[in-house]
Amino acid sequence: MITRRALGATALGATALGATALGATALGATLAARQAKAEGPTKVTAGYPTVVRDIMGAYYTSVPKALFWNDEGLDVTIIGFPGANAAAEALEVGRVDVALMTNSATLTLLDKFPGSGAVVVYTFANGFTALPAVRQDSPLHFIRELAGKQVGVQNLANSQVQVVKALMKLDGGDPASLRFIPIGEGVEEAHAVATNRVDALALFDGAYAQIESEGIPLRELQGQTFDPSTIGFMSGGLTRKDFLAAHRDIVVGFYRGIAKGTLFAHINPVASVRIHWAQYPDLKPRNVPDDEAMRRSLMQVNARLRNVFPVDGLIGNSSAAQIDAFQTLLLEGGIIRHKLDPASFWRSDVIREINDFDHATVEQQARAWQG
Repeated sequence: MITRRALGATALGATALGATALGATALGATLAARQAKAEGPTKVTAGYPTVVRDIMGAYYTSVPKALFWNDEGLDVTIIGFPGANAAAEALEVGRVDVALMTNSATLTLLDKFPGSGAVVVYTFANGFTALPAVRQDSPLHFIRELAGKQVGVQNLANSQVQVVKALMKLDGGDPASLRFIPIGEGVEEAHAVATNRVDALALFDGAYAQIESEGIPLRELQGQTFDPSTIGFMSGGLTRKDFLAAHRDIVVGFYRGIAKGTLFAHINPVASVRIHWAQYPDLKPRNVPDDEAMRRSLMQVNARLRNVFPVDGLIGNSSAAQIDAFQTLLLEGGIIRHKLDPASFWRSDVIREINDFDHATVEQQARAWQG
């Protein structure tokens, strides 16, 4: 049973508490982690698909870096790359040990190069983050109604182009009838909507929240003939099969830090924003009062956290149904040529070890945090 997306911080914490009884599978990453702490933290490099660490990703970047990775005996360096493909290539050649990226890029890589050693061990966005959206007062309500409409995307090479085409096909519409318009990012996106330059947007949860923070309320379009909420497995945490085999404790510790950061952010999203600003001060909104900067940032953080929820009681997990629905979407959009066996790219056995930590302690830490 998948936990409902609107679970909120309390439900996530309550669900996660059950994971504390997972046993001694990975108590503090076992003796290896303790020895690593005694000798000094182990250096880990993580690939990130953009140069800028956006605020909505605080729960899997700045929060674990500030609070949790060191406790796992890890000294993590995050390297930003110009796109998910570049991050995937860096993982493949061993430039980074782990990578955080969209699973559409991951499955595209594996579709083209079946011999790749990349494997997904964690899902840091398991809800569907990329429904098309319209202004609140738009007459459009369903995805199929986008026929003949102008749809704004950041650029024409963006993955949302193919995703919306696939959604259109799944909803019984004609993908060829869509007209995509590049509108840029941030302020440019908001201006395109405000001036009715486009009829709809094909972006993602955090970008929609950023537009709404400018005073432009949006509404996501729904499927008329299918339920988009069944699609998950949107963004994944990767490593290489050989690295996992040789350094399972490091991989588990890295993603356990993210699981802790996720729980922390759900309990105290304000703290996650302040921690992110401390890590990346240039990303704090400028020329506005602190309370306004917090309001805007919180909208993006909370928009993403609504798409981050436990599955079968485990943070970072994905169900077989979610993965299958996501592959169907990519197949219909022409992003992949055929479905892959999930056993070839998804290591669900690692998730229980990742969740083997004292959830109540992290919750208490989040509630007591002062910075």
